[in-house]
Amino acid sequence: MRVGGLLLDVEGTLVVDKRYQPVEGAVEFICRLRQARVPLRLITNNTTDSRASMVDKLGRAGFDFTGDELHTCIGAAVSHLKNEGAARCLILGTDTLRGLFADEGFTVVEGSDVDAVVVGLDTDLTYERLSMACDAVGRRGALLVALHRNRLLVDSRGRCSPSVGAIVEAIRYATRVEPIVIGKPSPAYYQQVLNDISLPAESVLVVSDDPLSDLAGAKRMGMRAAFVLSGKYRERSIVDSIPEGERPDLVVDRIGDLLARGLLEI
Repeated sequence: MRVGGLLLDVEGTLVVDKRYQPVEGAVEFICRLRQARVPLRLITNNTTDSRASMVDKLGRAGFDFTGDELHTCIGAAVSHLKNEGAARCLILGTDTLRGLFADEGFTVVEGSDVDAVVVGLDTDLTYERLSMACDAVGRRGALLVALHRNRLLVDSRGRCSPSVGAIVEAIRYATRVEPIVIGKPSPAYYQQVLNDISLPAESVLVVSDDPLSDLAGAKRMGMRAAFVLSGKYRERSIVDSIPEGERPDLVVDRIGDLLARGLLEI
C-alpha cells in the first residue's frame, strides 16, 4: 500500500498503555518515516494529560514529536465550546483536565448551573458528580460534550477498563440527550487533522488499536485503515462485528509490521 501520509493513534499503537512503554518496533518505525519524509500526525483521545505532558512522555519513550504534530480531543473541545459561547462548565475528569479548561478561560464549577457538561476520563467519579451532570443536561439544558466515546482503555496497571464512553452512556441513558462527540471518530475532528496535514483523505492511512471507533470512522471519511493488535483488542475476530465497508484494510500484530512485512510503501 502506498500512502501520502499517516495519522497515528498513540496508546495501544505507539505505546502499550498509559505507562508509555513503547510498542516493540514502534520507535524504529517512526525513524523510518522521518527518514522518508512521510507526513504524519498523532491523533489521540487522551483526556488525562496536557499536550506538553504527552510530548514529554513520548520523548522519554524514545520518540521525537513536537506539539504541532499532536492533535488532541481536548483542544478540539475548547474550540467547540468557545464557538458555542459556553462559559461555565462541569468537567467530569481529572484535576489536570479541569485545570486545562480553566487555563483556557472557562469557569469550571462543581454544580449543575452550567452551560456545558464536558465528559473525559474520571477515575474518581462519584454518584454525586454523575447526578450533577444529569441534572445539568436533563433539567437545565446544558450541552453534553463527550471528549470521545471509546468503550475501553488499557489503564496504568495494564487492566482493560471502562473508558469515557461508559460515563457518557450513563448520562445519555438517564437524560435521553445525545452527546456532542468531539474526538475520534468525529468527522469534524478528522477533517481538522486532514486540513492540517494538507492531504486528501484517500491518500492517508490511519493506524490504531481501535477498529470499532477510530478506524471505522476513518473508513467512513474515505481514509484507509490499519488495525494493530498491540492495544486493547488482541483478537483479529473483532473486525467481524464491523460492517464490511468499515473494516480495516490491514491487520497486523504491531505497527512495525507494516514495514517489516512490506505492507506499506514509503
